[in-house]
Amino acid sequence: MATPASSDRDLSKVDKYVIDLFSGEDDALRWIQAEADRNGLPQISIRAHEGRMLQVFMKAVGARHAVEIGTLAGYSGTWLARALPADGKLYTLEKSSKHAAIARAAFAHAGVSDRVELREGDALDSLRKLTELGPFDFVFLDADKSNYSNYLSWAVSNLRPGGMVAAHNALRGGRIIAPESDDDRGMVAFNKALAEDSRLDSTIISLGDGMAIGIMKG
Repeated sequence: MATPASSDRDLSKVDKYVIDLFSGEDDALRWIQAEADRNGLPQISIRAHEGRMLQVFMKAVGARHAVEIGTLAGYSGTWLARALPADGKLYTLEKSSKHAAIARAAFAHAGVSDRVELREGDALDSLRKLTELGPFDFVFLDADKSNYSNYLSWAVSNLRPGGMVAAHNALRGGRIIAPESDDDRGMVAFNKALAEDSRLDSTIISLGDGMAIGIMKG
């Protein structure tokens, strides 16, 4: 997993350069990270340069309706929601009631609650219920790696042509080369499935901990 966006630990000089140039956090984003720390949430959120990268992806595909799997404290969701037009909607899915409560406060603090619908519960169950609202323009995966391949299967069935799926932690700190855990192996399986799916044009961008992306063919 990536270390916290609010920390400089383990950031490469290139990462710091990109953050300083393109991805400064405002007070609301810093507040969300501080709130996550105060509540003892795991330090696994995206970092600022990854958030900015997701925004560029969303703008590039003209995203209006997006899905996020794994809300945590609402940090990544805030980056995503800010990339939507005023009438856009982000459906973000979170299993933990504690995390969901913190995220709702975060979205309110960042002023994006009107563009975000947080759904609590098992992600696969929530995705099945979301199907009737599709197709979607953008799907972001940042949850349990063992289910990434299942989330990918849902995404490719529910994205419009030209829509994008993006997945955090594609490189697992390099452990995709020699997996050490079930999460590592889940990411290896996901990357392979992404690469082999003929419905997608895909790659991995090796910024941060790696962002795997795929665009639905027309």
